[in-house]
Amino acid sequence: MTNLNKEFCFAVKAARRESGLSQSVLAVEIGCKQSALSMFEQGDGTKLSDEAVKKLSAKFGIELPKEESAAPAVALPAPGGFGAPGGFGGRSPSVLCHRGFCPNPHCPTNANVYEVDGERFAVPDCEAADPVGGRFCAMCAEVLEKRCPNCGAHIHKGAVCSHCGTKYVAIE
Repeated sequence: MTNLNKEFCFAVKAARRESGLSQSVLAVEIGCKQSALSMFEQGDGTKLSDEAVKKLSAKFGIELPKEESAAPAVALPAPGGFGAPGGFGGRSPSVLCHRGFCPNPHCPTNANVYEVDGERFAVPDCEAADPVGGRFCAMCAEVLEKRCPNCGAHIHKGAVCSHCGTKYVAIE
């Protein structure tokens, strides 16, 4: 079961959204990282252990596929830059973000992508994703993350958690 088809991955994503769970909460529940769950939900059936997949199947009542198919590579958003001069859209990355960010790497709120030493980072636009302090992304309806998906620290404006160094948005 090391490589599940995209339909199963998408069914898990739909069930998670319908239940109102964030990726971080579900990841803790099934024993994986939020970034792995995010990539899994984008159709990469290789990112979760067999145990985690079985837990998802049981939790949401989704039958595991009998035949496994290779998952294609996940399409990434086009590379961008830092945006406005002065970096992060003119805002300081050290300022706390009091709104949620969208963990979906394909969401337009995460289009500000840059690369450092071959690794890609997205700077979430918290204001665009969460203009009213809601629970769901205003652009793609994903459940918003309100804290770091790895350590639970308050989020800051920028691409990574200032406490543990985890990317807020998992793009590979």
